[in-house]
Amino acid sequence: MYNLFCKHWGGWVPAEFRKGFVVENIAMVIIAGKRAGYLSVIKEPLSIYIDNIQLSPAWQGQGIGTSLLNRLFDTHSRVSIRLTTFEDNPAKRLYERMGFVVLERNGMTVKMEKRPNKSVHRNRSSKLVLVDGCL
Repeated sequence: MYNLFCKHWGGWVPAEFRKGFVVENIAMVIIAGKRAGYLSVIKEPLSIYIDNIQLSPAWQGQGIGTSLLNRLFDTHSRVSIRLTTFEDNPAKRLYERMGFVVLERNGMTVKMEKRPNKSVHRNRSSKLVLVDGCL
């Protein structure tokens, strides 16, 4: 994400990142005992907002993002799940495959939503572990 932040926002601003980093919203992604990334989720009155989802490059492209999203869908199956991403973020394709649709475009920023599908209930096993999170 660093490259996308620099490209679209002119650089990384650590103070802004820290301001938005709310520990109570964070779930660490642990795989085989190692930190692989984190997920920040904000519970809103009528939806869930994915504030940030980050995976170390070493763990990208292995279905972990799909597993994280499926866990969110299972846990919060009765509400909409929203997120904001960049139009050119490679993860946007994942979000579209997972059923997110674009609600709004603002330059290169895209707001997306996945509405609840109450008729589908999944039970998935996974090799990843979420620690200290709201999932």
